Amino acid sequence: MSTTNKPKAVLVSDKAMVDLLKRKAIAFRESAKLKDKDGCVKGLGSYALYGVDHTLGQLVVLASEPTAGDFNKYVTAKAKADVCALFDQVVEYRDAGSHSNPKVTILCWTLA
Repeated sequence: MSTTNKPKAVLVSDKAMVDLLKRKAIAFRESAKLKDKDGCVKGLGSYALYGVDHTLGQLVVLASEPTAGDFNKYVTAKAKADVCALFDQVVEYRDAGSHSNPKVTILCWTLA
C-alpha cells in the first residue's frame, strides 16, 4: 500500500509573520468599513477567510459569512490545504461575539 503525501495546512509558527498577517487582515477590515456605503462589503462577515500573496501585495477575500455554520465548509482541513496551496498564507478571522462585545480569534495558516 503506497502512502501519498496530501497537502496539509498548518498554523504559521513565526510570531513576527503572524503579527504581520493579523495586522493585514485588521487593516483590510477597517479600510473596507470606510468604503462601505451600502452596509455590505465582501470580507467583513463575522467569519472570513483571506488569502495573502506577498509578491503581489494582495489580501484576497476567499470567504465571508455571517455565521460559523455557513463558514465551516471553508475551514475544513482539506479546504484550508487547497487554498494554502494557492497563497503564501491564509488568514482565518472569527468573531463569535457581538458588535458591542467582539470575541475575535485570528488564525494564520500555511502549507506544510
